[in-house]
This record gives sequence, C-alpha cells and structure tokens, in this order.
Amino acid sequence: MAQAQKGIYAEPNLHGLTLLLNVMNEDVSNMRRKLARIPALFDELDERFSEALLSGYVAVGSDYWDTLYPHERPPQLGQFPDLRDGDRQAPREPVDLLLTLRSDRFDVNYHSARTILEWLGHDVELIEQIPTFRFMDGRDLTGFIDAPENPRGIRRRQLALIHADDDAVFANGSYLFVQKFRHDLRRWEQMTQEMQEFVIGRKKLTGEKISEAGLHMVTHAQKAKMQDEQEQPLQMLRQNMPWGDMREQGLLAMYFTARPLDVVRWLKQRYYEDDSGDYDPLLDYTEAVTNAAYFVPSVDFLNRFA
Repeated sequence: MAQAQKGIYAEPNLHGLTLLLNVMNEDVSNMRRKLARIPALFDELDERFSEALLSGYVAVGSDYWDTLYPHERPPQLGQFPDLRDGDRQAPREPVDLLLTLRSDRFDVNYHSARTILEWLGHDVELIEQIPTFRFMDGRDLTGFIDAPENPRGIRRRQLALIHADDDAVFANGSYLFVQKFRHDLRRWEQMTQEMQEFVIGRKKLTGEKISEAGLHMVTHAQKAKMQDEQEQPLQMLRQNMPWGDMREQGLLAMYFTARPLDVVRWLKQRYYEDDSGDYDPLLDYTEAVTNAAYFVPSVDFLNRFA
C-alpha cells in the first residue's frame, strides 16, 4: 500500500511554517529526485526532534504538475475555482510548490525548513513564507473555535486521502486547496459578542450551534455546513492555522480531500448568493488574498518518478 505524506492528516500542533516556492530549473528529472527525498528528510528530522512531533508535506501546484509529471496527472486536479460574486472574490495566485511544516517547537520548524531549502538549493525561489500558530484552544483569531466539525482520529485519513480502490495510481495522495485569509479584526471586534455569535451561528465560548429559531439572519455555520444541497456529507479535512503580526492577521486555510468537487461546492455555497440573496456573512469581515490548488502525492509516487 502506498504511504501517505504524514503532514496531510497529522494532529494539530502549536506552530506551523508554510513556504511557497517557484521552480527556477528546467531540469525536471533533478527536481523530481529532490522532491522524492523530502519525506525522508522529514522522517530524519522528526527522529532527531521526536518531542516536537514534527510533520510536513510537499505539494505540487496544479499549473506546474504537467511540467513535473507530464505522463501522470491526477484526474480531478484543476485550478482553484474562480470565485467572484459581488464584493466577494478569491483571486488565484498559483505557485509551483508548497511546503508545510508543523511541530510543537518554532525553532524545529525553522531549522527543518532551512534544511529542506538547502537541499532544494538554487533550483527554487522562495516566494512567500507564512509562519502560523495555534491560538488559544484551537480558535481562529475571531475568537471562535475553528472548524468544530472537523473529523477526528482515523476519519482524518479516510476523508483526506484517495483510496486505492478509487485510484490506484494516486492512492494515499490528496487534493489540496489553500486560502490565505486576511481578517478585518478592527471591524469584527467593534461588534458585540452577541452579534458575532449571530454571524457565526455558534456560541463563542463553547462552539455550540445556535438554534435556527433564535436567529434572524443567515449564518456562517449554515453556509459553511459540511453538506451539499441534497444534505449528503462533504468529504474534507481542514488543517487551518492563524497567522499574523501587529499590522495584519488572518487564517491560513488548507482543505484536503479525495473528492475535490466537494470542496468546490463548499466554496461556492459560501461565496455565491443563493436564491434568497444570502452568502456566508463571515466573508464581510475577512478576505482571501491568495488562493491556489495543489496535489500532495504519496511517498511512493514521489519515489517512483525520482
């Protein structure tokens, strides 16, 4: 059975670091060889800093995939959907590679990222680095529990990874959608807690859903529910972490799935007005400034083409 990259379904950590990279070398054979070595580097670093619970993965951008692996493309790998409706939009900014590290030690993330970048050398250009962190007890910077309906335990693997029965070539890989949100916290924090709860549709302290009988508006919980229009469950694992400094802040949202159309449906039901003119009201207080689609291959796939 193909081995998945552990960072896809790993449990939450205290610190994260995501690197966006463009490939500068046209020698794709060399790049395939270098990418194949990255999971082993993670294993070596995890063994060295075992108490930090280090995990990570490397993902290939949808636009770069055919350059790197021209003969084998994941059948449902496409660009990030074009989301534009009213004042809400999610502009695509594709890059070639995405590298994410998570652990319980900031210094281990820093050291590990430098180790991997040294291995990649001048073949890549660092476009952006996004340090992320666990906020309070797993909350977004809005103060609400992030993704309270996220799967737990073995369900994380089941929903995030492609099953061999569905696709033997890309088994234990995952489709990945990434959104970097920038929050307008000043506006958000001007509201009362009660009004914030009406926007989210949950109690701020406990994350408990507010009864629809007690609501007077469409909520984030309703528009971001993990069901489609036929009330069938959507298959997705969210690995989100806050980012920011004193000038700007937000959420780095990562959605892993074996069924990318589920993520596209979920995004559209949030961004586009329905027949009643309603959309996800949280989008009035946050903006997705960069958005891209990737595929996270299995370790076996990376090694096969090394």
